[in-house]
Amino acid sequence: MEYSQPEVTEKIGLLSDNTDASYQDRTIPTWGDLQNLYAQRWLKEKERFQTQLKANFFALTERFASGKQEIFQLSVADRIEKQYTNAFLELFESGYAPHIGEVERVANKKVRKLYVTMPHNYSSV
Repeated sequence: MEYSQPEVTEKIGLLSDNTDASYQDRTIPTWGDLQNLYAQRWLKEKERFQTQLKANFFALTERFASGKQEIFQLSVADRIEKQYTNAFLELFESGYAPHIGEVERVANKKVRKLYVTMPHNYSSV
């Protein structure tokens, strides 16, 4: 018999004995421990996101991009969008004029384009 995790919406009376047994020896973490777990998860995701932004930034510098440039298309759930936009804004100093575009529909997904402004290069003057 294959083990499957119960749905959060399942009713207590409908849970199988196998499911009950697998949670018997587990304890509920403290509120603070669970907050820390969630915070650590976000920090890992934030690091991955900022690493992708850095990679995209250096791709722009390799081609001597100048002026307003799209650096990323953000498509995340509304409940976490603010965290991602804050992570974007904290990465770029004001000289880059980081800018978050309006909501657009791309491939039937809600997307916000993230922009930075690059300085003029020697060939664009």
